[in-house]
Amino acid sequence: PPPHPLRDPPQTTHTTTTTPQQAAHSPLLINGALLDMVVTMACMEAMETLAEVLAVTRIKKREMTQPDRVQELLASGDPGQVFASLVGPALFDDPILVQARHDVEKWTAQGMDLVSVLSDRYPARLRDVREAPALLYYEGVLDPGDQGVCVVGSRDADDNALHVASHVATALVETGLTVVSGLAAGIDAAAHTAALEAGGRTVAVMGTGLERTYPRRHADLRARIVEAGGLVLTQFEPGATVGRVNFPMRNAVMSGYGITTFVVSASEYSGTRSQAYNAVKHGRGVILARRVVESTSWGQELAHTGRAMVADSTADILAHVRALQAERAQAEELLREIVA
Repeated sequence: PPPHPLRDPPQTTHTTTTTPQQAAHSPLLINGALLDMVVTMACMEAMETLAEVLAVTRIKKREMTQPDRVQELLASGDPGQVFASLVGPALFDDPILVQARHDVEKWTAQGMDLVSVLSDRYPARLRDVREAPALLYYEGVLDPGDQGVCVVGSRDADDNALHVASHVATALVETGLTVVSGLAAGIDAAAHTAALEAGGRTVAVMGTGLERTYPRRHADLRARIVEAGGLVLTQFEPGATVGRVNFPMRNAVMSGYGITTFVVSASEYSGTRSQAYNAVKHGRGVILARRVVESTSWGQELAHTGRAMVADSTADILAHVRALQAERAQAEELLREIVA
């Protein structure tokens, strides 16, 4: 693939001339050629890993869910081995793997970036949840240790809710946290925009392939996110069909990416409800604005059973986020001690 502006250093041009005799005995040129060959081989190995992981996700086995396949990949660490175990022995490369190689090469040539769940560049928090996708397609800056808080809510939010989303997003980035949302109209757009205007980092988790922007009018917002050092990512491969199921799946990934989820506003049957329940299931907890508790039966149920925190102020949200960060840090320290 062509050099990537975020990964590859700029090429420099040397004006010094070298005779053929000097070149034949030049350690610098020989080592440079070897270095180029090693880099090329490393890229090829990475491309092959991505292709094998993609092929594993495409095998037709209804009894094996995508989360099951991800668990197999994580347990094995060898996508080629997992693929072979699912399709059986073969004398020649399987057509599924051949097509996967072609697609990965095509997408990377188009400037798209991919990362597999096996990579240490994969978002660490997301890898912890069962819905972690085998592959992520993205543009922008990928930070495996990103400390993000999801700010979500209605597409048709009123002015008060939009103001709350903007205020909370600004407070989050001012304390060094990343604002995570879904690039949708309403609350999502307000949260992304406020984070950018405050000079912070924001991540957009999409429910479509990377070649599309939904809604289309947010193409400029998406570009601003990338230009500011943020991230746009999706679990859906380019050209994937867009259906109603995409957005609940997107919500599960968004919940997995973040430390917790703050629901600014939502209706009784809002799609935001699925993310709230995902956050609870993922052990991240969910923070509900009081208006959500007062206006929805599911908000009341989550609050009354102690599975959601009700926030009356930005300080409440930040305190809860800090407590969750401290809990994770303690758990990771305990795990290190056990392993040691």
